[in-house]
Amino acid sequence: MIPPDPELRLQNGRERIWFVKRSADWVRSVPNEVWSERQCTLINALLANRENMPITKEQYLKMIESAQRNSDRRTGSPVMPSRTKIAP
Repeated sequence: MIPPDPELRLQNGRERIWFVKRSADWVRSVPNEVWSERQCTLINALLANRENMPITKEQYLKMIESAQRNSDRRTGSPVMPSRTKIAP
């Protein structure tokens, strides 16, 4: 697999942050009734269209598990140093 171009990854990251900030601003600016109605419409549309998804749930989970297993990224937090007091 060819690793993604670092500049492309940076641009994608910027776009994601912009989208999240824009979405958060919208959620804060509209009444809860409007937000929840839109959220309900989106979820219902996804559920109605689930038969047309290109892969099954099992295939997706297997793909994620395989990617995690083959990744050289560390998972979890590093072990914290002990906080024992050293006698003077």
